[in-house]
Amino acid sequence: MSGDTVGRVEGKIALITGGGSGLGRASAIHLAQEGARVVVSDLNEETAAETAASINQIRQGAAISARHDATVEEDWKSVLELTQSKFGGLDVLLNNAGISIGGDIESTEFAEWKKLQEIDVDSVFWGCKLAIPYMRDSGGGSIINISSTVGILGNPLTLGYGTAKAAVRSMTKSIALHCARHKYNIRCNSVHPTFIKTPLLDRFTEAGGSEEETYKTLADLIPLGEILETKDVTYGIIYLASDESRMMTGAEFVIDGGLTSGYMPPV
Repeated sequence: MSGDTVGRVEGKIALITGGGSGLGRASAIHLAQEGARVVVSDLNEETAAETAASINQIRQGAAISARHDATVEEDWKSVLELTQSKFGGLDVLLNNAGISIGGDIESTEFAEWKKLQEIDVDSVFWGCKLAIPYMRDSGGGSIINISSTVGILGNPLTLGYGTAKAAVRSMTKSIALHCARHKYNIRCNSVHPTFIKTPLLDRFTEAGGSEEETYKTLADLIPLGEILETKDVTYGIIYLASDESRMMTGAEFVIDGGLTSGYMPPV
């Protein structure tokens, strides 16, 4: 993160939800490495602060952190006001906060269903709704919503999660067209990764077997034969955050090793 190197998002201000761990932490660090100043928000204040501290150790003043329940309107207002007061605007919003709960239609409890929709869908609604005026006043920018391959493909074992991520996919398109229609110069795209080596995969390892065995089982489902590293996804996020993707909006950025391309029979 050398200050002498001009990065792909040099000078941009980014807000990352769920930035305390997993893909959110990796994204915050990568955005900072490419020149952005970042606000790391998370429900877990300690992990958000750890992410910001790791960035500031290399590039002092490039990151701040905040406790943030992404399902709460007032928390969003506070974080956006903090972003404005500390950095003077907002260019990139990464709606990354989310949870994953498995279950089919018969086994899924309604309380789990509601929790998934609240955290994975409502948080994106509030983020986009409340961030748009800040981004518009900053001259435009990029909203990046983390969805999933199960937001595209059906899966009987991920009813609630798949429904939530499909909603994010549809919401993204609606917001993209709204911003284009009003000439806000704000783009909105969704990212659809398959299995990533993050804590979200813990529910698979908890079901039995070692981490190595679980990763091998999941990798066998992917045509390219590997589950994703966080960098496989954060490079896509950097592209969407940068001016390189200036004509890309309402799109699905799929990073899945060929999973959604169709069935590939065994050799």
